Amino acid sequence: MEDKEREFIIALEKLTRETGIAIGGCGCCGSPRLDKINLAKESKLAGYGTDGSCDIMWISPNDSYDWDNYKNSIIK
Repeated sequence: MEDKEREFIIALEKLTRETGIAIGGCGCCGSPRLDKINLAKESKLAGYGTDGSCDIMWISPNDSYDWDNYKNSIIK
């Protein structure tokens, strides 16, 4: 990942934490999409990452499948 891309993802995480709206997408129908997240229940460990393809997603302990499988891809 290039430095500018990393900077963008970090800024996007900040925006998501300010607004409670996460951006996700997989490149199929309906992408990108906006997802509301509950900021009161959100962990500081959550953030944007990838499932190993070109997808980007909000990865949170609140979603056990994504957390268990993709938490190591969170960009910090």
